[in-house]
Amino acid sequence: ASAAGCGAPVTAGDDPIDAAVHRPDAAPADAEAPLFSVQYSDPDHGPFRGGDEIQIRGNGFAEGDEVWIGGRRVLDQTFIDSRRFEVVTPPGEPGAADVEVRHGGQIAVDPGGFRYDAIALDPPSGSIAGGTFVTLTGLGTDFDAGTTVTLDGVPMTGVTVVDAQRLTGFTPPGVVGDADVVVRTGASVYTIDRGYTYFTTGDPFAGGMSGGHLAGVLNVVVLDNWTRDGIEGAWVSVGDPATSPYQGRTDALGQITFSGADLVGPVTVWATATDHEVASFHCFDAANLTIWLRSPIPPPSSGPPGVGPTDGEIHGQVLFGNATGQGSPFWPLVPEPRTPTEVKRIYVTTSAPTIFSSPRPPLEPIDYAYDPDRVSWDFEVRSRPGAYAVVALAGLYDPARDPDGTGVVGFEPFALGVTRGVLVGPGQTVDHVDVVVDIPLDAAALVDLDDPPPLGTPGWLGPSEYAVRAFVDLGGDGAIAFGRHGLPPVVGLPPPGQFNIPRGETSILLANAPPRFGAIGDASYAFVVNAWTGGADPFSARIVRGVGALGALTIGDFLGTPRPLDPAPDATASARHVVFAAEGPQREPTFHLHMLSGSDGRPLWRGVTCGALRDVELPDLTSWGVPDWPPAGEQTVWTVYAIAVEHGSYDDFTYRWMGANYWDAYAADANYAYFPGLP
Repeated sequence: ASAAGCGAPVTAGDDPIDAAVHRPDAAPADAEAPLFSVQYSDPDHGPFRGGDEIQIRGNGFAEGDEVWIGGRRVLDQTFIDSRRFEVVTPPGEPGAADVEVRHGGQIAVDPGGFRYDAIALDPPSGSIAGGTFVTLTGLGTDFDAGTTVTLDGVPMTGVTVVDAQRLTGFTPPGVVGDADVVVRTGASVYTIDRGYTYFTTGDPFAGGMSGGHLAGVLNVVVLDNWTRDGIEGAWVSVGDPATSPYQGRTDALGQITFSGADLVGPVTVWATATDHEVASFHCFDAANLTIWLRSPIPPPSSGPPGVGPTDGEIHGQVLFGNATGQGSPFWPLVPEPRTPTEVKRIYVTTSAPTIFSSPRPPLEPIDYAYDPDRVSWDFEVRSRPGAYAVVALAGLYDPARDPDGTGVVGFEPFALGVTRGVLVGPGQTVDHVDVVVDIPLDAAALVDLDDPPPLGTPGWLGPSEYAVRAFVDLGGDGAIAFGRHGLPPVVGLPPPGQFNIPRGETSILLANAPPRFGAIGDASYAFVVNAWTGGADPFSARIVRGVGALGALTIGDFLGTPRPLDPAPDATASARHVVFAAEGPQREPTFHLHMLSGSDGRPLWRGVTCGALRDVELPDLTSWGVPDWPPAGEQTVWTVYAIAVEHGSYDDFTYRWMGANYWDAYAADANYAYFPGLP
């Protein structure tokens, strides 16, 4: 086992899901417009967290200009021509924001030209048939039990309020195009103009399947994974290319349509193109399929590299407080040192962007020394661009227990301070952020695993241990790990936020947990439970979000651990196929993902199958000019993932589902594999 790690899900940059914006220049420059001006943004709104690709339109732009939105430098920018920049939006406070292009001493401004929405929808688009499971994440929102959501006036169904900044539900049927989203709580109304997009023939930004049942006509589009441009001349076959009557090559737009009375689901489609991998979708029943093909090396971008999302900084002060006031020369929530070498200490960092990531580590600790005239302590912390909470972790540190001076070993947290809603742009310094430490770490959770995957099966490498990762989920403000949040990992210790279950046990008590109190009183909890092998594959992980209260928690519904049968690990397959089994729980995943790469890392195959299929035949592609696929006798890496998407149906597959934020369980194994040549 080698290539798939539980701590690095598929979404960590390997398969970006945000589609690039490619719009033709619809009109010449306005002859009456100023020589240097910003005219409009397209689209002209986006979520508070930033990260959306938009175009800035105007006149007189130059390659070295800087684009700013809402007083923050954009996360990235690409100069197209004198009238267009393609940019990635920075985070921003909900409401109108100025769009600026800065050229030397000149600044062109479109006042209020971009509007930040207080709520982000994931996914932001879906079928006109409705029924798409959507998560709404807010910043500073007040979702409550009576909250309603409408799209163009039609209510969402199955609305579940997770916490004050997150809810889920199912979209109603709609008409093609953009729909206004309105969220009504007991005290507030949030409106996101054109906040959701309905489509008919497939999600233009995320590919995959759409269109309902296959009934005689199948539309296939093949795009380059990196550019999202259609691939002309790609080979496509419905079924085995050696025998299928339904095969051909795509047109200039990467499209091909097959029709026939016997063309009904479920079907399998294979595709490839020159200098691209082979891709396949199996046992699906949908009228439209969009396939993304990877090439070994992304094409070079034209022009200079983008500006990139440089870190920002947050400066402020830490105070201690309680129900009667703030500011004290004492640190009352931290007990007095228990040994002569122990000291009271605070680490300050930010929340993590998600439960699958970590914040920047603290810069310097704050050590306590009594001063009757001092009631606050300065801090400085680095931060990625985004919307975060600033987190102060207060506790006791004993350098005598930390001979290497890590600052992690020998630190025991006792209290927490959180300030939410801090937005940081690239290179921005945010000043005057006060963090009040007023949350005692006095809660606990007893986590019990129900029918987890077995450990230590003879003849297999792993899984070898159970581990729990626990978080305070702040919605739009990110996540805070239980325990030593934000501290750097140390060899020999579990990473911050991870708690290993003792061998032979299937339960663990998480003591010193943060209660829902103060700044996190309207948050929820999230847990990731792993059966893994030293933090890597083979593994099976279960994700539980939206836990409202700690106490006794039972977590089950795991996926079985994938076990490669043919080829066996580091062996040659008996035939041109891949076969695996699931050990342990037999919950059927939404889909399986197969990844085959060469010994040099080049992508050879990416196959997506329904959850029930565990034996995939690899066809002869000689007729397509690919005579040695997969390469006979070459060492390859075969990785198989089992992925369960919350409320997902396989025939609605989208490449967005490659992102772990859509999963509620996943499992994987990776091994060296060899394949025989053609007979």
